[in-house]
Amino acid sequence: MSRGVLVGRPLAAGPVADAYDAVVIGSGAGGLTTAVCLARQGRRVAVFEQHYTAGGYTHAYRRRGWEWDVGIHYVGQLGRREPVRVVSDYLTGGALRWTPVGDPYDEYRLADEVHRAPVGFSARRAALIARFPAERAGIEALFRLIGRCRAVLPALALGRLSGPVVRRLARLLRAAAVPPEALRPARDVVAELVRDERLRQAVLTQSALLLADSTSRLPFFLLAVLFEHFRTGAWYPVGGSAAIARAMLDPIRAAGGEVFVRAPVARITLDGTRATGVVLADGTRVRAPVVVSAAGAHHTHRTLLPDPSGAGADRLEDMRRGSPFVVLFIGLDGDPEELGLPRHNLMVTDGDCDTFFDGGDARTSGHFLSFSCAKDPTWTTRHPGRSTGEILTYVRPELFAPFHGSGPRDRDPAYLALKAELTAELLEQLHRRLPRTRGRVAYHELGTPLTAEHFTRWPGGSLYGLAKDVVAFGDGHRPGIADWLRPRTEIDGLYLSGQDCLAGGFLGAVTGGLLAAHEALDRTGRARLWTGLLKQAVRPASSW
Repeated sequence: MSRGVLVGRPLAAGPVADAYDAVVIGSGAGGLTTAVCLARQGRRVAVFEQHYTAGGYTHAYRRRGWEWDVGIHYVGQLGRREPVRVVSDYLTGGALRWTPVGDPYDEYRLADEVHRAPVGFSARRAALIARFPAERAGIEALFRLIGRCRAVLPALALGRLSGPVVRRLARLLRAAAVPPEALRPARDVVAELVRDERLRQAVLTQSALLLADSTSRLPFFLLAVLFEHFRTGAWYPVGGSAAIARAMLDPIRAAGGEVFVRAPVARITLDGTRATGVVLADGTRVRAPVVVSAAGAHHTHRTLLPDPSGAGADRLEDMRRGSPFVVLFIGLDGDPEELGLPRHNLMVTDGDCDTFFDGGDARTSGHFLSFSCAKDPTWTTRHPGRSTGEILTYVRPELFAPFHGSGPRDRDPAYLALKAELTAELLEQLHRRLPRTRGRVAYHELGTPLTAEHFTRWPGGSLYGLAKDVVAFGDGHRPGIADWLRPRTEIDGLYLSGQDCLAGGFLGAVTGGLLAAHEALDRTGRARLWTGLLKQAVRPASSW
């Protein structure tokens, strides 16, 4: 490991105050977003992270001189005055810099066909029409519908907030901006617009592999969100994904707070129906009138709260978990250009992105290949002559189920054998797709659902926590089964942040973080929060 990717202060490095204005459990993108938003309104915030470094799925780690990102492969909407750029600059004061991934930003290898995702709606639409001229009318109708879904996520986000004014605004926005197709299964909607199955796969594959579910269950608006999110391209954090959490430390510390690592929270303390703070695993008690859990709904309701059989825990029984995954971290001898490693991501399937998620015979899904070493302009200076990459694939929950409950030091030999088999399969995918890597792999290690479950506390080790499907969001007439998972919980002073609040991925986590901060602040603090974001949106953006 290296200090270069360690973010936060180890708990043992000094005393912890016994009281703060707010406590945040978990230091992923959602938790840190909430912490910074509260700190910028003058709140003294303590963030407690069980891992040795802050960042959650945005953290990076090193082994034997190689460095990997564990979850950030690209982020969209970072052009001037775009939403994620505004939030990034607000949270970090412009200290966090991003670099464009390039054009194309994705490449899909669907059986024997190669499709590239160019930057821009017009270019994407034109590329599809050029490949499938007979489907012009359907493609144009598809892009019109995608455009009509742009406000769906903001409408749903507003609907998760409390208070009569925002609820009324949410209803008005939903009525005006949520077409009926938005909450129907993406595969059904696309099938009604285009007939060619190869075209359908070209449109649907990104959603299935990035959102970890069958497009027969994912609502169409999430497909539209991905198209909109990457409409002006994709970006990568300069200096690697650890730069995200590192850039958020200063505003938290400037308000008198801290991000503590190696600091697991054992439980949330209550006084009747009000949260009063937390108890750490070492017995340290920390008082705070605001407690924010960014550790996932399952861990919050079933482990951290005193009554694991409460109403929240019961509701979780009806909710489907997201798909577990494995990821192979690869270290290669040679620089990215020499090895032919692309800046864009590769998504590879046998031609049908949904077969695995729909219960097909294969034990793994399609594959997602990403090489941060080719995206980060500082890489070759920091790691000359070396390259790293990741190959991710989803796996059936039952594949690793027999090994749950075992620790890193007492793994069953069958577990190690399974890891070896999957590693060989993924290495073969690497060499098949990028032949210049053959014979150049100097190091590799496989992260499994057990690894993910240990670090995230999400049961089964899913990538996005609870499933984000049509059942969770509802059909537009009846609320979804996830509608109760709001930032403001039934316990006074306790709030949820992160991906389980609304949607998955970096955008979903940050949005959940903003919503939690809004709910945790008083009226004055809320006004300052949104005024600050608005000022950031209208001021000239910093140049990168």
